Amino acid sequence: KHASPAYMSKQTDINAKMRAILIDWLVEVHHKFRLVPETLYMTITLLDRFLEREPILRTKLQLVGLTAMFIASKYEEVFAPECRDFVYISDKAYTRDEILRMEGQMLAKLNFQLTTPNAFVFVKRFCKVAGIATTPRSTTELLANYLVELTLQDYKMLKYLPSIVCASAVYLALKTKGQEPWTPDLARHSTYKEADLQACVRDMHLLHKNAAADSLQAVRKKYAQQKHGAVSGIAPAHVAGPATPATG
Repeated sequence: KHASPAYMSKQTDINAKMRAILIDWLVEVHHKFRLVPETLYMTITLLDRFLEREPILRTKLQLVGLTAMFIASKYEEVFAPECRDFVYISDKAYTRDEILRMEGQMLAKLNFQLTTPNAFVFVKRFCKVAGIATTPRSTTELLANYLVELTLQDYKMLKYLPSIVCASAVYLALKTKGQEPWTPDLARHSTYKEADLQACVRDMHLLHKNAAADSLQAVRKKYAQQKHGAVSGIAPAHVAGPATPATG
């Protein structure tokens, strides 16, 4: 299940800004451990689903994030980092026992239901349909992935389903590269018409425009690397604002 876009109102000690800072750090940890993309997406889904069910203190927020990545790694990786690696990466802020205790608590709260549709599955699928999933990876595909990852730390983007976020990222990546942004094939496979994406595309475009000035830079730095096509250096597309109704 996708986390509710309003869950933060139930939290009394943490807010959306703290969640953003945590996710920025988790992107760095994910990168350092060289984990597969699926692990990052699953980590954030687990984090949000747990926070939706359980009010937590800000002193425990980093522990929840670490534990979500610990669980996601075991689920997705061939060689998952061990618990002691997570103790080390947290600068020994938490002990092995605290991580294992939080793991038990998270799994119980989530009823051991770990599999949910996450954004990565959709972005892979839509890139394939758009014909941009090539080997080596095309700049357009890398740009679509970058746009999806920019949304991860923005709490407001939780109001969109993962499938809408990914359809919008592929749309915006194609548009940014001067290609046809929405084809009949994409509409058929995604089940979304171009008009269905416009609100999400506008929000995502704003994130893209503001990325350079944002204080949280982990995703941008990652995609500035050559192995990710240095796509975070690509200038945002020109996207028209909402149409104004004709008068007269």
